[in-house]
Amino acid sequence: MVDKGSGVSYLDLARGALDSLVSMVEEISSSAGSLLSCDSNGDVVEISDGDSDYLISWHAQTQQIWVASPVSGSVRFVYDADQGLWCDQRSGRELFAFVRQEICEIFS
Repeated sequence: MVDKGSGVSYLDLARGALDSLVSMVEEISSSAGSLLSCDSNGDVVEISDGDSDYLISWHAQTQQIWVASPVSGSVRFVYDADQGLWCDQRSGRELFAFVRQEICEIFS
């Protein structure tokens, strides 16, 4: 549990983040006129243009969101309840800003 009083679990937060990432990528793709495929099965989001693949997944055992990027390799994000954000502990990067930057770089 993230907050004992709220009833919100890491799984709920992760699935919400993954759903929001799908919407963000679809918006980026639509506004850029690109032909990105963005598929989600609930715990995994796959973004592809037919040549490059970008994966974002929920890793339940570690309660992290993992990103597999052709640019940055493997990056893991943990939920910071104080900030209400998923952040990379090594660099402090926020998940949505990180993915937006990489998607624009990889698929532009």
